[in-house]
Amino acid sequence: MKILKKITLAMVLTGLLASTLLINGCGRDEAKDEGCPSDSVVANSTDTIAGPADGSITIGSSFGNASSGGTVKFSPLTYVVDDKDGNPRNKVCITLYTGGSTGNGIWYSNSTYSTVVNGTGSLNRIVAVTDASGKATLYWSSEILPPANPAVLVLPVTVPPVYTAGTDQTGSSWVKAYSGTHETIFNLSWTVKGEPAQ
Repeated sequence: MKILKKITLAMVLTGLLASTLLINGCGRDEAKDEGCPSDSVVANSTDTIAGPADGSITIGSSFGNASSGGTVKFSPLTYVVDDKDGNPRNKVCITLYTGGSTGNGIWYSNSTYSTVVNGTGSLNRIVAVTDASGKATLYWSSEILPPANPAVLVLPVTVPPVYTAGTDQTGSSWVKAYSGTHETIFNLSWTVKGEPAQ
């Protein structure tokens, strides 16, 4: 009888251990450790995460009206998490960082882009959670881009004066998204054209 009780106890403990491993595999503990909401999970190893396609922008100027630089508000960034069968995963927590060549990208609270959300750390970290359709939508802009390099007056001055165009500036803004063992990177390449020479 004692042997039967010990075997039963061992089986119960094994079952509890196995269920604990399955729970952890779904990411509950990991999500909490990453600063996610308590009712969220991180993606499983068999899930897929799709992020936005890379993009590029060019900011031009006209002679006498060089661009002053600033941010570029990008279309909402949508991340989609599906399970191995292609079904959407609800309440999956995604950790996002943003940076760029000249500083951090900027997060906003909604589609009006009027309220900045300040993330944490040097890479402006935030978290987002997927909805019932497996999607998390973020409102984001590039870091503050530099003003255009001005056209340069050629010396000695002639009549009419001659200018050379300002040099172009290039760089990239990026968003890195993580959940569980998955990672996806969105890159926005940018060019600020120099002021043209008339």
